Amino acid sequence: MKTLFQILGLLVLSLSLAACGGGGAAPADSPEIAVIEGMEAAWNKEELDAVMSYYADDAVSTNGGGKFTGKDAIRSAFEGYINDFTMDCRDYVQSGNTLTYECFLQARTGSNTSLELYETVIENGKIKSEIMTGADRNP
Repeated sequence: MKTLFQILGLLVLSLSLAACGGGGAAPADSPEIAVIEGMEAAWNKEELDAVMSYYADDAVSTNGGGKFTGKDAIRSAFEGYINDFTMDCRDYVQSGNTLTYECFLQARTGSNTSLELYETVIENGKIKSEIMTGADRNP
């Protein structure tokens, strides 16, 4: 009987650990996620200066518009479309200081949506590099 309870206890513990997401999901309070969520909130408020405060001076951003190196180049690119859409980023997976996640983009007019997949490196609380790894224009 004691063995049965031990086995049952191990089974419950195993199921509990599996439910906690041992598959690489990032913790909700990750400082790296906070950087992305802060940038996202600033973007959705159309506050370009606040958005840029989340990028390192020598950051590299590769997205649907091209590859932009340095904060000034990234800012120039973002000026062209910060007023066009909002973003909702989620499903973060973290490995060290690297995050992979998806962002749903919606035109500010409420029409068109798209889904973009990213891999972003955070260093010293700033976005060091971000690469769009995939996109679906009609999710």
